[in-house]
Amino acid sequence: MLREQRLQLILDYIEKKGYCTNEDLSKSLGIPFTTLRRDLTDLDSEHKLQRVHGGVKVIKEKSILEAELGEKLTENIEAKKLVAQKALLCIKPNESVFLDAGSSTYFLAQLIKPELNIRIYTNSITNAQVLASNGIRDINILPGHLKLSTGAICGVETISAINKFHFDVAFLGANAVDGEFNFYTTDNDEAEVKSTIIKNAQFAFILADKSKMNSKSFVRFSNKSEVALINEEV
Repeated sequence: MLREQRLQLILDYIEKKGYCTNEDLSKSLGIPFTTLRRDLTDLDSEHKLQRVHGGVKVIKEKSILEAELGEKLTENIEAKKLVAQKALLCIKPNESVFLDAGSSTYFLAQLIKPELNIRIYTNSITNAQVLASNGIRDINILPGHLKLSTGAICGVETISAINKFHFDVAFLGANAVDGEFNFYTTDNDEAEVKSTIIKNAQFAFILADKSKMNSKSFVRFSNKSEVALINEEV
């Protein structure tokens, strides 16, 4: 049996049971204990199941609602700073960069310095202000409607403006990431902005700390085939 088939067999069995012991899994699926332990470790690290003492249980995906930007800036700060540090390494000098609205991109904006000599486009007034305070000179704010709760600019004008450009690299926020690495946001207009940015960028990255994992929200805007995830571990 191929490894991928074996892992799916394990996930399907646990999904039906909700919880089962390692011994039950090994006997029921005919998987040697040493192989099973390795498979369970891999699936746990991918957040597809949760290992507990003597067994495993299914992870129930939670539904994420939108929080105010000010609230998000006070949550999981160290994790978001680490994500931002990793994202910074993906920017090369003289590139054109898109920076999405959101708390993770806010911490990335704090790290960007004039020495990179990059051109930045953003749909966040907050991030534009942070960049300006860092001495970044080439800052471009996209037009559109300002969503007060998240500080994101979105709408028809925003989409029209994005379609005029091609970005070397784009950094996007997400409200939720499910077990199959689909990416979600809470607002259809913001989802449209994010998906359009992805189409108009050579490389696109989702910045999402582990608190966003194994969850879903209102609108799916992308998946792992289109963008790369940056979190504390990746």
